[in-house]
Amino acid sequence: MKLTHTNTLPEIGTSHNDDIKKKVFIEKGEIPQLMMFGAATFTPGQSVETHKHDTMYEVFYIQSGKAEFIVNDKKMIVVPGDCITIEQGEFHSMNNPFLENVTWVYFGIATD
Repeated sequence: MKLTHTNTLPEIGTSHNDDIKKKVFIEKGEIPQLMMFGAATFTPGQSVETHKHDTMYEVFYIQSGKAEFIVNDKKMIVVPGDCITIEQGEFHSMNNPFLENVTWVYFGIATD
C-alpha cells in the first residue's frame, strides 16, 4: 500500500516543456506497465509540440479549463469531463490558446 498526499508533491517541468508544471502521483516502475500517473496545468499560451509514443498509450481526463488537442492532424477542443485516449503511434500535440488555465490528470500504459 502506498498513500500519496498529492498536495505536498513538488511541481516539476514536463519532459516536453519545462515551463509546464506537473505533479507525478505514481512513477514509472511502481506498477507494472504504468509509465506515469499525474496531473498537469497548462497556462494560457503553453503548448507541447507534435510527438508520438511507439510503445505507450496516454489517457487525459480534463478537470478544468479547455485545451486544444491535435491527434493525427484532427483538431479538437476538450473541456471539463472529457477523457481522451491517445493510442500508441498516434502523432499528437496539445496547447492552451485560451485565457484560463487548463488542468488534467493523465496516465500512460506501456505496450512493450
